[in-house]
Amino acid sequence: MNKKAIFLDVDGTLVANHREMSEKVKEGIKKARENGHKVFICTGRNKAGIKNELNAVEFDGIIASAGSYVEINNKVVHSAYFDNSLVNKITSIFDKFNIYYNYECTTMTFTTDKMVQLFVGGINFEIGNSEFERLKAQQHDKFNIKDINTYTNQGVHKICFISLNQEKLDNALKQLKDDVNIVIHEMFDETTINGELISKTDNKATGIQYAIDYLNIDIKDTIAFGDSMNDYEMIDFVNHGVVMANGNAKLKEIASSICKSVDEDGVYDGFVNLGII
Repeated sequence: MNKKAIFLDVDGTLVANHREMSEKVKEGIKKARENGHKVFICTGRNKAGIKNELNAVEFDGIIASAGSYVEINNKVVHSAYFDNSLVNKITSIFDKFNIYYNYECTTMTFTTDKMVQLFVGGINFEIGNSEFERLKAQQHDKFNIKDINTYTNQGVHKICFISLNQEKLDNALKQLKDDVNIVIHEMFDETTINGELISKTDNKATGIQYAIDYLNIDIKDTIAFGDSMNDYEMIDFVNHGVVMANGNAKLKEIASSICKSVDEDGVYDGFVNLGII
């Protein structure tokens, strides 16, 4: 078998519900690299948000911030940001419609406690609850979160948001649809909608293109694993797209194959099925 370049989404693929990567999946990645394959993280998270995964096992590179940041063998080969004028426009519109948001930069994320509270526990968490405080501190450490009031025009790769009102969100997004690509994720609960604004020109597929061009890898030797609709371009682009059993139904329609769920160490299962390990 030709040596492959393998691109792995994080949430819902490598890890479930922001937990740690399983020992079996780490073993699979190590074995794949020992067998001469190159393995990359390809995620919507920024680089700050994947430090636990990077500490857990060695990768050949990362594609982060939904393709807006590409790093191969510790060298940055692509990095793109929203124009400051666009960041200001989004901020103004989201403030007007009472939508919570953050700025995802390369090595830090600027946000508010309210955004973290909603992200961690939904609308039912009580301020001051000890469990919330623990989880909030954990999120601040995991994603290198800074207070949004300390933001001083660092480059922004992506903006995530949470809204408690569908009508207000729809009105806001109508004003932004020509500027950014909009991804809506599954709701935390019936009253909370979360999503992200990403570049019109960068996505996981373009990130993979930067990586394989830099390493002179043929597209026919590419494999990707994903689970959600922000993986669509990636799964559609590579030669063999693997979708997790827990993945989105529409994504499965374009998959080359389906592996076990993230809770069943699906990445390891997929590696075995494809003869990677």
